[in-house]
Amino acid sequence: MNLEGKIVSLVHALLLFSCAFFAAFDTFAFAFGIGDGGGQVSLTAGTFLIGTLAGGVGLVIAALGSWIRRPGISLIALVSVLIALPAAVLYGWTSFRAFWINTKLGMHYDSWAWASAILPPFLGLAAAGLSWARFRRLSSLLKSSTRDNVR
Repeated sequence: MNLEGKIVSLVHALLLFSCAFFAAFDTFAFAFGIGDGGGQVSLTAGTFLIGTLAGGVGLVIAALGSWIRRPGISLIALVSVLIALPAAVLYGWTSFRAFWINTKLGMHYDSWAWASAILPPFLGLAAAGLSWARFRRLSSLLKSSTRDNVR
């Protein structure tokens, strides 16, 4: 499989853009959660807020770099996904639990609300896997070209 082809680059860019979109969702959720807590920021909340924001910015940069098929951008993508993934899992878990409990109490949510709770961790894992595969492919190409130049 050609991991540097146009189709794979397009899929990778779309995965990264969708992860960045949900990372923005998570950032706003943490910011509103901090605001609801009276503005007092614990170390954990501040770390999640800043980490998710930094991961989202890195995801946008990586998506643009993947879109233009810039070599080496997969490392930025991998690091950014791994930074934003814990927030996606935490936000998805708490949202899913709240939706599930409230649905049993008679409240109903549309498919977008359920998708925003369920999809981000899986999209993050898919983006991390594809970024890792592309990074490994690039590193193996660099090693082989370096070996050829030494001979």
